[in-house]
Amino acid sequence: MALYLDTTIHTGKVSLRAARTCIKSEAFDLGLLILPLATGLAAAAAVLSTPKLFAVLLVADLWLLGYHHVVATYTRLAFTADAFRRNRFLAFDLLLVVTVVTLGLAFTAGAWVVATAFLYLQWFHYMRQGYGLSRMYFRATSEGQVAGSRDITTDLVIYLVPIYAIAARSATMGSTFLDLPVKSFVLPAEAITALGFAATVACVMWALRSAAAFARGTLDPLYAGFVLSHVAIFLVAYVAIEDANTGWLAINIWHNFQYVLVVWMMNTKKFGNGIDPAARFLSRISQPGRLATYFLSCVAISTVVYLSLGSMVAAMGGGLAITVGIYMGINFHHYIVDALIWKRRRIVSA
Repeated sequence: MALYLDTTIHTGKVSLRAARTCIKSEAFDLGLLILPLATGLAAAAAVLSTPKLFAVLLVADLWLLGYHHVVATYTRLAFTADAFRRNRFLAFDLLLVVTVVTLGLAFTAGAWVVATAFLYLQWFHYMRQGYGLSRMYFRATSEGQVAGSRDITTDLVIYLVPIYAIAARSATMGSTFLDLPVKSFVLPAEAITALGFAATVACVMWALRSAAAFARGTLDPLYAGFVLSHVAIFLVAYVAIEDANTGWLAINIWHNFQYVLVVWMMNTKKFGNGIDPAARFLSRISQPGRLATYFLSCVAISTVVYLSLGSMVAAMGGGLAITVGIYMGINFHHYIVDALIWKRRRIVSA
């Protein structure tokens, strides 16, 4: 880890501090910050301007990013024979269990139960990914490279803003979401106000802390920028945009785009030294400079998988319960597995 001498006048002392590192590179870190946010907000702006674009942009989001980002999970989990053997339960058995349970709920309790669960579990999934990325950006700072360091103020912002945002959305969204029946959990107005106040206090504390760091010349712009982007997308998607579907499109694109980029980064780091005989295909498309090849390969795989899935659902008679049960079961499985593969390094494919 690179070190430099810090001779700041306010201390009058010489100290060793870790120089800022990068998640991958300055260009990648900046792109990860800007591209998903800009794309999500641009899509929402387009729909608000021309509502007929929603269907087109939804299909583009699903086929280019959404389905792709589910497949991207498997590049971390079971893209080689050895990895599949080690992770079979998570990759296959658990998928069957979760899908069967979800189908059971759809047929017994009703599709609205599954759709409502999807609304809130996906929101939680977004929030947790935002937290994970904020930790990546924090660990790239000189402060974050200190063992055991935490940034509690930022953590409060990362969690409290989305919690307020989903509470505000629940109070206004009505009984449908993406043409699916839902029953949102509406808190008393006083509780929503209290959550908004708590989120505001956290943001003010963070802003004052950031201003002080800026005055000292120690503010990390990429880390601060990510926190601001996280706050912005949740407030825009769940609070500022009145239509729940349009707001969801913005944050879903943001989330999917981030995920695809981060998984690509992880795979390029893993296989950066050359082709791995045990994972020839994945290591070949994950070589540095082959982002387009990696992206198109994953899109091709996800297209085959989801076209086959659509044919299977149609052969089963279609219907709301079957469609919701199967597709949401896959999503729920993804949420569970995704929560594990980023924490337990031994799970990911070798």
